[in-house]
Amino acid sequence: MLADGTVLGPDGYVGTLSAADRSSLEAAVAAAALFTTSDRSRPAPRLRAFRIDAGGLALRAVRSGHGPHVLFLHGYGESLVAWRGVFDAVARHADAIAIDLPGFGLSAKPPSGYATDSLATVVLRTLDALGVAEVVVVGHSLGGAVAVAAAAAAPQRVRGLVLVAPAVIAAPWSQWPRQADSGTVGRLRDAIARYETMRSRFTAPHDPAWLSEDDTALAYDAATDPAYRAALEAVLREFDFASLTPARAAALRMPILLIWGRYDQVVPFGLGSRLRQALPAARLQAIERSWHRPHVERPDAVADTILAFLRGLDAPGVGRTH
Repeated sequence: MLADGTVLGPDGYVGTLSAADRSSLEAAVAAAALFTTSDRSRPAPRLRAFRIDAGGLALRAVRSGHGPHVLFLHGYGESLVAWRGVFDAVARHADAIAIDLPGFGLSAKPPSGYATDSLATVVLRTLDALGVAEVVVVGHSLGGAVAVAAAAAAPQRVRGLVLVAPAVIAAPWSQWPRQADSGTVGRLRDAIARYETMRSRFTAPHDPAWLSEDDTALAYDAATDPAYRAALEAVLREFDFASLTPARAAALRMPILLIWGRYDQVVPFGLGSRLRQALPAARLQAIERSWHRPHVERPDAVADTILAFLRGLDAPGVGRTH
């Protein structure tokens, strides 16, 4: 939903929300804000942020747990803190890692370098820096598109993909690339940009009750950082939401789980059905009573779904070909 109530459908704007539905969406946004920034009922944090050098870019990261490696990538305008409600549950069964992508959170904010494949390269360099050979990548929205690009670039390193409302255009292959270039990408880019404006800054990059950081890091305020605002603009200018070509889709043969909020109005649920058909190894899981950020709006349901997916990777007969 855009600021004026317009709904973005899989192929463009398809109408406007009613006043009641728009009120419900705004309530969901407010609830997500409360969850992300105001919950202080937790004990003292056991996690501490650290820095990674990913090919010359300094990234903020957090890591916890033992077991299969799981890397979390956040969406546009967010940070690793957005995964808080899911991260702890997964870390009880896996080696959970979350990073701030370049341009966001407390990571480096270069003036350019935000093409989809460029960010995927940063992700692979992050794995190198952490000594991780094989990983399950969990990505939300823009982070989901980066996860897809990383898996396409190095399928041997990606054991599985969990894509939470990924901002990936999957036009019918019979109409590729005309359908992908017909304005759909521009509308998706516009929807994401306006969503960032609508939700303001409820996804603060800090949560001292969950993640310990030094005083300098805690003092960082994205609202006063011109590099952050420039990065937001550069991402939307450089990022390719149509990077999933038919050839790339066919090459993604690792197990893939698509998680989508049933009432997502930013990257609509209908796009998930199309993406499931485009990816040979994907299945789609709807999260009821959820919008664009089910991992924040219904973290327990999303965590359970991810953990079930991880368990399934170890089931007999589950594998992939490259």
